[in-house]
Amino acid sequence: MSFREITKKMVEDGGGIAGTVMGKDGIAVQNYIRGGDSYDVEGVVIEYIKVLEEIRKASTLLKLGEVEEISIKAIDMVILFRLINSDYFAALVLEPRVNVGKARYMLRKAVTLLREEEFTS
Repeated sequence: MSFREITKKMVEDGGGIAGTVMGKDGIAVQNYIRGGDSYDVEGVVIEYIKVLEEIRKASTLLKLGEVEEISIKAIDMVILFRLINSDYFAALVLEPRVNVGKARYMLRKAVTLLREEEFTS
């Protein structure tokens, strides 16, 4: 399965607006926007990369183990992040009324497929 197919399945089956596979440097490997809309998934996710890195550092400092997943819930959207490895993550952007549990499952499944495809630490 290609990165595009995996990202598309994650978004479509998870009820998302958009999804991305991105490096912690902010460079997207693959984006998918449902319906081909002009949603700025990269812009939204890039704004949260610094927060993601700070959470990872805090987790290490507190000896809590590696961060696996982060959820951000705002009034107008939910963003789920899941780490692929130390350099890459997948993110799924949702409307707030979507079944977040199902979306988390689809994101976890997508990350497993991405790791099998190409991303190895």
